[in-house]
Amino acid sequence: MRKKTLYLKLWPVEIALFVYFLVTFVLMAAYSTQLPDVFSHLTKRVLLLAAYFLVIYWQNRNRQVKTYYVLRLFVPLLLLPFLYKETDYLNNLFFQENLDPFFARMEFALFHTQPSLVFSEKLNVRWFSELMYFGYFSYYLLIVFIPLNIYLKRGNSAAERAIFIIINSFLIYYLIFILNPVAGPQFYYPGSADALPEGYFFGPLMKYIQQNGEGQTGAFPSSHVSICLILLYLCLTQTRKFWPLVLTVSILLILSTVYLKAHYVIDVLGAFLTTPVVYFISSTLFNRMTKSDPSL
Repeated sequence: MRKKTLYLKLWPVEIALFVYFLVTFVLMAAYSTQLPDVFSHLTKRVLLLAAYFLVIYWQNRNRQVKTYYVLRLFVPLLLLPFLYKETDYLNNLFFQENLDPFFARMEFALFHTQPSLVFSEKLNVRWFSELMYFGYFSYYLLIVFIPLNIYLKRGNSAAERAIFIIINSFLIYYLIFILNPVAGPQFYYPGSADALPEGYFFGPLMKYIQQNGEGQTGAFPSSHVSICLILLYLCLTQTRKFWPLVLTVSILLILSTVYLKAHYVIDVLGAFLTTPVVYFISSTLFNRMTKSDPSL
């Protein structure tokens, strides 16, 4: 008897994503009266999930086609901008106002100043600003470059593990952002970001991305810094050849989060403290999920 083919067999990263979609759907259903245009938002979600299921189905039917495998492998990364922006939609369900006043007071108590404001004031020069804009932009490059390089150098299994760890770590932080709404200095201090030097190329580019992709969300702890540290570790353990370059870029990236007023310093400290825990959870979860399925 011919073995039946499963055309919707899910990978661990897809299970993690669908669990996240389910959890946030429950939140939307429970707090639907507090959310604007909830039907329209749910419609976007359904269309997004339908397209994702189509990719999974098509790749399962054409497993011998390498291009479809690569597409399925990297599609989860394409979902991140939508899911990040969605945390702004959901992050005032439990607190009507963002918690920036509390975090700004903590920042002042620790440093007797606001480092995110002072940093750019002390180094208010265009070339340094451009360097910081590049550092911040490199975040998006590293998210693609590191998994792609792992895939090319270490193969399918290593790439699937790396992408699972990245995506699951993001999802953990997105849930934290929903529960802990902090917008960051750029929103708490109106007009402060406009005082930054323009930069040359990356300055205007990052300002365009921030205007169209940023929301009043995701400050504490800094997922920018945490995911950067995770990528740095993956690079060190999987593709060490590029580690000096990635380390240099990562230092710029971490500094840029404060210089560009995206984060308080305590957001960065929070990222350093939570990253080992988040990485441990994600890597352990992947190991357990794949151990239960020998075909992965």
